[in-house]
Amino acid sequence: LSQHFAISGPCIVVSATCASGAVAVALAAQQLLMGAADIMLVGGADAPLNPMMVAQLNASGVLGHHEEPARTCRPFDLTRNGLCLGEGAGFIVMESLRSAEMRVMKPLAKLTGWSMRTAGRAAVGAGGETLARTMRDTLKMAQLSPEEINYINAHGTGTVMNDEAEVRAIRKVFGEGKCPPSSSTKPVTGHCLGATPVLEAIICIEALRHQVIPPTANCFAPEYSLDLVPLRSRRAAMENVLSSSLGFWGKQACLLFGHFG
Repeated sequence: LSQHFAISGPCIVVSATCASGAVAVALAAQQLLMGAADIMLVGGADAPLNPMMVAQLNASGVLGHHEEPARTCRPFDLTRNGLCLGEGAGFIVMESLRSAEMRVMKPLAKLTGWSMRTAGRAAVGAGGETLARTMRDTLKMAQLSPEEINYINAHGTGTVMNDEAEVRAIRKVFGEGKCPPSSSTKPVTGHCLGATPVLEAIICIEALRHQVIPPTANCFAPEYSLDLVPLRSRRAAMENVLSSSLGFWGKQACLLFGHFG
């Protein structure tokens, strides 16, 4: 892309497993804050629908199944048994407010916080401790309290371990009975691995723009008491939305987007 569009400045390829897209967004924000660039084109792309990748994921036991293929991915559902692999790409233009004002462009949203961590193990910890810390760091950067978050776009892969750990992390940060609405959009997009965080960043931005919370499709029998927005979208007044991303080998990242009034 940099060669095709003759783009100069920082050019980085990020590999952080399924958190790659979120880490790319965070690194781009850092370049903007350091003054290394005024505008950054940042995104993620992944094409894992090939026999070798499918075989590896199948061997690891994370691929889901259902007699109705459209219900393969069932995040936070009692019957969940794995993810549904997808592929795709998403890109966003990030720039400083000064640059946007010079171009007379109104931003679609603002990135107010982010954090990147690794759990130091092969998979997400069952207790969600590292993800909880990543969420808290993100809130701290944005100078927001947990009560000010209106929606969480959860990683929500539909695997037993991931969903359990993520729910525990959300409860640690926001408190039992105080958690904001949280949903997973992976039943619709599929799990596009490294591209997923940017796709979900775009979903968060669109949720803010349209003031609509996307649903958790296929969540017919929620296992948890959280507000998982099952099956149907919902209109809601939103100022701040959080997106969480978890990957193999403990890679984790969170992004926080604010409504641009």
